[in-house]
Amino acid sequence: MNKVLEFKDISRKFSLNNETLSILRKVNFSIHEKEKIALIGPSGAGKTSFLHIAGLLELPTSGEVYINNNLIDWNSDKILSQHRLNDIGFIFQFNNLLDDFNATENTAIPFILSGNSKKLSIEKAEFLLSEVGLEKRLKSYPNQLSGGEQQRVAIARSLINDPKIILADEPTGNLDNDSSIKVMNIFNNLVSKYGCSIIIATHDLEIANLQDRVISIEELNS
Repeated sequence: MNKVLEFKDISRKFSLNNETLSILRKVNFSIHEKEKIALIGPSGAGKTSFLHIAGLLELPTSGEVYINNNLIDWNSDKILSQHRLNDIGFIFQFNNLLDDFNATENTAIPFILSGNSKKLSIEKAEFLLSEVGLEKRLKSYPNQLSGGEQQRVAIARSLINDPKIILADEPTGNLDNDSSIKVMNIFNNLVSKYGCSIIIATHDLEIANLQDRVISIEELNS
């Protein structure tokens, strides 16, 4: 199977109070098509930096990143933007929905930014929202939705550009246990249906064990 994402000797260092902190140390990692991986580890261990580098949001200190076997050129903003928009879907703990836009509009935005018409974007957004069980909430604004419903909007939004991989950073961190399991079951079913790969950073072992593989960030750093 093809590798959707690969890290080769990825390191990430920060300077703090004249000290150098090594967050990631020569990490080697790959994920294949349709694979679901949970990334676990304590706060501050490097899970978010790992996802930010995978999502081309954060430049590694050293090492190489490949997406679909293509070496990433960190000096080309155009290439980075194209990969982020077309190949990568994002879901965050704080779902980053726009308060002034309803569920359909929030979902449609990435598709519109990819150059598609508003009409087609709205139609696709409405279809995806029905896929996550929100067909009766299409016109609802974020403050009219529960936490679980907001995350389902975020799931629909992450899928609208048919990404190769979805990166989810503590996607159920603000939800109670029942809502977390419901959201993750919807998420996993849709990821399988649409043939995406996913990496989920989570503290929740119950959520982690729903994935194909569970990887510790500490083991990757060893």
